Amino acid sequence: MITEVRMPKLGMAMKKGAVTKWLRAEGDAVQEGADLFELASEKITAVVPAPASGVLGRVVAELATELPVGALLALIGEPGDAFPPREELAGAGGPPAASPAPAPATAAGAPAAAAAVPAAGEGTPASPAARRRARELGVDIAQVPPSAPGKRIMVEDVEGFAAAAEAAPAGRVVPFVGIRKVVAERLTESQRTMAQVTISREAEAGGLVARRAALAAGFEAATGVRLTYTDLLVQAVAELLADHPLLNATLTEQGIVCAPAVHMGVAVALEDGLIVPVIRDAGSRSLAGIARDRVDLAAKAQAGTLTLDEVEGGTFTISNLGSFGADAFTPIVNPPQCAILGVGRIVDKPVAVDGLVEVRPTLWLSLTFDHRIVDGAPAARFLQQLGDRLGTTG
Repeated sequence: MITEVRMPKLGMAMKKGAVTKWLRAEGDAVQEGADLFELASEKITAVVPAPASGVLGRVVAELATELPVGALLALIGEPGDAFPPREELAGAGGPPAASPAPAPATAAGAPAAAAAVPAAGEGTPASPAARRRARELGVDIAQVPPSAPGKRIMVEDVEGFAAAAEAAPAGRVVPFVGIRKVVAERLTESQRTMAQVTISREAEAGGLVARRAALAAGFEAATGVRLTYTDLLVQAVAELLADHPLLNATLTEQGIVCAPAVHMGVAVALEDGLIVPVIRDAGSRSLAGIARDRVDLAAKAQAGTLTLDEVEGGTFTISNLGSFGADAFTPIVNPPQCAILGVGRIVDKPVAVDGLVEVRPTLWLSLTFDHRIVDGAPAARFLQQLGDRLGTTG
């Protein structure tokens, strides 16, 4: 019995994904439930298990190629099973049953060899032999030009393109898929659709530093979690947002919707991009609860095991680049949220106090907000009140 491996739907919002790495090769034995391939979706990365035991008889999906949910990725069968050629399966790459494939499929009953497979992004057909040769040489068939306009891409076209590429200076190509692509799309959308304004201020951080110093040792002993400045910032910002509901809002067709709770996004830097897991109900959580969630979510982000539920539904975001040595920066709002707080490093600086100069810890706070929802004065008031909280040592 042959089992189809199709693009899974990892959450209600997932529409497409790309296989970034096959953990088994064609001909390898696979075990049901064992890791089969790595997947980059629109918001998360994940390791997907095999749906059945047997032999990975045919891999259809090419690496880093975005495919819709339900697209055919591979076939699993028994030793000795005859698997159709990869070219014949190209037309089965779309969702099963009534869902239409994203690209023209081979007509029913037509010989597979006669079906011209469009090259991605070009609409130029390629022969099955040319596609097979492209895979052997590691060439992206979509980049190969035909020998003449309107002609099919043939084996000699692929080989000529590969030879020219070898002669050209080598360069590292990073696939523009998964998280990296989604970050780019969302930030571009954010800049295009919002009236974004950033206001900044340098604030004293004596209260923040003193509170962490006072709590750190006992906190870790009681919770097993190291207390960070980010934990204290999440708590302070979440509590303050109760008095500034427009900064915790979304603009919809019905109007401005103020969220009933603060679901705090905390940006986590990854090797291939940025992801923002969400600490739920941050305004009503204990400091210990916030810290535990922050540690768990950050670990999942680094391991690529976050679920869609853990990265959706945020109402406000904090991006703390202090640990990376940044003094100040201009954060970009993560839609559909309307505000984001950028936090820089804590630095001891001379500060004038009652006519005298004292060295005190300071940091820069940068609030970017959607001016369609919030005006400059209330946004500045929020930043001022936050700065006062962080500087107070009482």
